Amino acid sequence: MIALKIDTISIQSYIFGSNKLKENIGGSFIIERLVYWDMIPRALRICGLVEQINMSEWVMEPDVYQLLIDENVRVEIGYIGGGNAILIFRYGEDLNLFVRTYTTLLLQYFPGLNTAYGKYDFEFQEGGDYKNFMRELNENLIQNRYYYPAQTVPFKHGIVDDCPWTNEAKEFGVWEEETIYISKMAASKVKLVNLAQEYLTKKFEEVIGNEFTFTTELEKLGQPADKGYIAIVHADGNGMGQRFMSCQSLAETRRLSREVGRYADEVMRQLLTYVVQNRSSLHWEEWDKKDNQTKLPIRPLILGGDDITFVCEGRLGVHLAEKLLEIMTSVRVGVENITACAGVAVVHTKSPFYKAYELTEELTKVAKKASGDNRVGSWLHFLILTGGFSGSYETIRKTQYELPNKRTLKGGPYRVDPDEKSFSSIRKGMSCFAQKWPRNKLKELRDVLRRGESAQEYFMQEISARNLILPENANTLWKEDGSTPYYDMLELLDFYPEALLNPCDTK
Repeated sequence: MIALKIDTISIQSYIFGSNKLKENIGGSFIIERLVYWDMIPRALRICGLVEQINMSEWVMEPDVYQLLIDENVRVEIGYIGGGNAILIFRYGEDLNLFVRTYTTLLLQYFPGLNTAYGKYDFEFQEGGDYKNFMRELNENLIQNRYYYPAQTVPFKHGIVDDCPWTNEAKEFGVWEEETIYISKMAASKVKLVNLAQEYLTKKFEEVIGNEFTFTTELEKLGQPADKGYIAIVHADGNGMGQRFMSCQSLAETRRLSREVGRYADEVMRQLLTYVVQNRSSLHWEEWDKKDNQTKLPIRPLILGGDDITFVCEGRLGVHLAEKLLEIMTSVRVGVENITACAGVAVVHTKSPFYKAYELTEELTKVAKKASGDNRVGSWLHFLILTGGFSGSYETIRKTQYELPNKRTLKGGPYRVDPDEKSFSSIRKGMSCFAQKWPRNKLKELRDVLRRGESAQEYFMQEISARNLILPENANTLWKEDGSTPYYDMLELLDFYPEALLNPCDTK
């Protein structure tokens, strides 16, 4: 027997390499449903290895191995999940034929999609050394990924006009109010938007019904047209890779893959239910009265097990990320609960989408670092950029938030559960500012945090004379580590539903 592992690489750049939400939606649909669940059986049929294959058989019967009970079976699905798939072939020549056919189909239908392949000869039997099998298979995959990079986009002609969405040659005309010409890479995604829309709507139809719909345009999440913002939210579960590495058999990996596959859908189902049921306190229906059909202020983009990404109206981003983490920690993967970390980037609607997504990934990594090596708790980190931006998170932090006296305006990450650095303390502080402080003093506080010590001392005396109290009755603007929580609170006041803030309990 010989095993083949297929890995889809650079998934994020493939999905989010455009500012067009329609292209992002199509790319996400290709990754989630087509690259494995559609193209693998198609390639197997073309190769003559199967007439009809049940792609879900391994899900329904994870302990059953068809190659062991039926000698006429030439190929079996090991599992599909986590951006990769394993197939097991009885004969090596069948594997080689499949790879040639499969890669040709991907180049034909999904140019720009990068895949890598690893293979390993082994004796397929129950009770074998499964960990050694996976180690050898992964090592060959990594080796092939770097030694044999695939050319996934056809070469350009000598003289071409570039696509406005990609750097590839214009080839196809598409209708979007007027006929425009785009590259085959972009067209392969855009033409799947309607199918992706139907798929997502059907998946969550019990939540949204006929009353609500998902938007396919970033400009129609409910934000104001002139100064609207979007929020990109990316969350990643903690320790899931380790759980897969700890699996002792293919059957155990299959069961875990099955549970992880269901996990993201259940989490998003609960989040969408929350959005719909709390539309009055979130106020998003009021933003969308101009449309005949009520569009949801949130659009899922990636639902890959414990890897979840969505875009939403900017004023809801941090709150929905907080709610997402609460749900992710309550929904079980198998018999266990997991923790997770999330990053939120709030940017102008017209900002480069891929750059904003990259920033969100960086924020998630910072949140994971805060959770420690043992990934304790669920953590949230956010960045609100009301102007333009460039560079990495560290660059933005140093240029926009670091002060000359080794102090920083940027707090966080924050833990989304009871803790000394919990996000609940930020919400409490926002409540006190919103309900007890006049707007002009909030603006003055935001400005004075960037100024020298004398200006800050004068401000503290002034608010004391006015009987204005800092949240948690603090008598200083700065913590011992040189950070302040107040700048985050002030930034969030315009990007958090005020109706969800509890009454201020500061006397």
